[in-house]
Amino acid sequence: MNRKTLLCAGLSAMMLAASIHPASAISAGSIFKVQYTHNKKTYTKKALNARYNNTVIKTNMPGFLDGSTSMYSAYWIFGKCKSLGTSYKYTSKTKKITFKRGNKTVVMTLDSKKATLNGKSFTLPAAPRKVRYVAKKKNYIMVPGQTVAGKLGISYTWNNRLLSGVMKASSSSGQGSAPPTSTAPSTGGVVAPKTKVTASSSNYSIRLKKPAGLSSSAVTSEDDYWNKRLVLNINGNYKTHFSSSSNRNIKDSLTYSVSYTGGKTKIYLKTSSIKGFSITQDSSYIYVKYAAPKSMFSRVIVVDAGHGGSDTGATGNGLKEKNMTLSIVQKTKYYFDRNANYKVYYTRLSDWYPTLSERYQMANNVGADRFVSVHINDVGKISYSAKGTETLYNPKGGKAPSPYSSLTGKALAKDVHKKLRSATGFTDRGLKQRVPGVNGVAVLTYSKTAATLGEVGFISNPTEASSMKNNYTKIGKAFYDGILASF
Repeated sequence: MNRKTLLCAGLSAMMLAASIHPASAISAGSIFKVQYTHNKKTYTKKALNARYNNTVIKTNMPGFLDGSTSMYSAYWIFGKCKSLGTSYKYTSKTKKITFKRGNKTVVMTLDSKKATLNGKSFTLPAAPRKVRYVAKKKNYIMVPGQTVAGKLGISYTWNNRLLSGVMKASSSSGQGSAPPTSTAPSTGGVVAPKTKVTASSSNYSIRLKKPAGLSSSAVTSEDDYWNKRLVLNINGNYKTHFSSSSNRNIKDSLTYSVSYTGGKTKIYLKTSSIKGFSITQDSSYIYVKYAAPKSMFSRVIVVDAGHGGSDTGATGNGLKEKNMTLSIVQKTKYYFDRNANYKVYYTRLSDWYPTLSERYQMANNVGADRFVSVHINDVGKISYSAKGTETLYNPKGGKAPSPYSSLTGKALAKDVHKKLRSATGFTDRGLKQRVPGVNGVAVLTYSKTAATLGEVGFISNPTEASSMKNNYTKIGKAFYDGILASF
């Protein structure tokens, strides 16, 4: 966040309200009526707020829910609130809605879920709509606020007590002032998970002085969580500069080291346990803040690709379970990499074998809200007799931590199974209990959070084996969709 943004965020509530626009006609929680112009149907809605930091953004049109999606006025929130640094344009002839912030441009079309970010397509959770505020007899274009904010690089969290979507502009103008945090920096399209805490000049674990002329775009990062460290990758040879103790200020305990290889300076920030990181920059410094993952991220997930390395798992029809589960999880990761609302840790992303205890301990150590393990079924021989998709849970297992503490492993299994069964089209074998001491499964027995294990289909069944092999992307997305459904 640059100086200008910090000053803007620090305005008093009175000044902010006066400088933006007129007050909303009704407050959050109040009931009002809207008419959707595309189908002429009238609905009674509960008003929602949008906030910038802790200040309500005043608007002539309150937000409301479309299904489970928070819809906000495109004009009043993203067009008039100068603090967000966004612009908005609507072209009635083409029904195109355009938002811009820095180097990011989001384009969507009225009544369509199809949209683009800098020309790349993505799908909206709800279509933008032209809505008539019945009491005021005026029309407003409403858009899915969380998606618009996230795509433009604005942090968005939901506060149920305040009935508000809370936005924070974590980088100065979306122009790369905050290097992306990624578990796979070589994969295009990866977005940095949103953090509850943002590193800044007044709140950091380590501050690094930048050498003269080093641009923000030259700095990227990698969350190397299996080695309990953050790696900063900097284009060019700045080893001498960053090795000097005079160019760093460390507030929290960590091990610091620097190397130069392959045209990049690498700064390693090693911690005592897996941490969540926030990284920001200004013209003079790189700021890094770290804390326990659940302190940094609102939604933390662990996804496990079963078996690996010397443990091939089931085999059949020329396939190995370890390779199939890895391929599925890599597809699941593709979708999570593009969703800033979730921080996901993976037990493995290559062909090696984490022990069973390492898998569930990862979930326990990061305080995961969900643990999902991916497996392929088997009866030990090539056979058509065994077939179908089933999902396992421990009836005596843990629950998700606050604020999702009502979610059990069975409830998570139900959400995952519904999506997985739909994706495979296989026989529905339903939910299966795995009870510790009877037929327990270690990752379900010892995970402290809501946990489930999906058995996609039978590797021993030639038809299912072939179908799974040809549909890794579809199956991977099913796990992704099932996890999202559980929230």
